[in-house]
Amino acid sequence: MPTARNPLADALAVFMQDTAGRRNWGHIGLAEILKKVRATEAQWSPAPDAHSIWEEVNHINHWSRFVLDRLEGRGKPTKQAWPAGRGGEAAWRAAVSETAALHARLVRRVAALDEAALTAKHAASRYAMAQLILGGGSHIAYHVGRITLLRRLYRHAR
Repeated sequence: MPTARNPLADALAVFMQDTAGRRNWGHIGLAEILKKVRATEAQWSPAPDAHSIWEEVNHINHWSRFVLDRLEGRGKPTKQAWPAGRGGEAAWRAAVSETAALHARLVRRVAALDEAALTAKHAASRYAMAQLILGGGSHIAYHVGRITLLRRLYRHAR
C-alpha cells in the first residue's frame, strides 16, 4: 500500500488502515472489534436513547463516505446520520463488508495523494485534506471506543 512517493500520504494511509483494520498503536481497530459481533448484539442498545453497534457502524460509514467524497472532489455538506441497522445475520455481515470495502477505498485514495493535494482545501471546506483525513481517522477511533463499551455492556446485560 505505501509507495514511498509521499511519506506524509503514506503515513496517513497506514494510520487509516490500522485504525479501520486490526489495530493502531493505541487500541484495537474497527475490523477487529466487529469480527465476533453477531446481528443480535449489533442491534442491541443499552437504553432507548443510546445508539446500537449497528448504528455506530452506519454512522462511521456515513462520515467515511463523506471524507472519501471530499478527497475525490465530490460531496456537499451533510448532517449527522445514525441509520438504524435492520435485518438478520446476513444484513449485518453485509454492513460489516461494506465498512471494510469503504475503508479499503479510503486507504487507497489517501495513499495516492501528493503533497499539493494534502494541503489543498475542498471548495466547500475550511480544512486541508490532511486535516480531513486525520479527523476521519480520529472519528473512527472514537467510535471504536464506543463500540468496545457497547460490547462490554451487552455482555454484562446478558
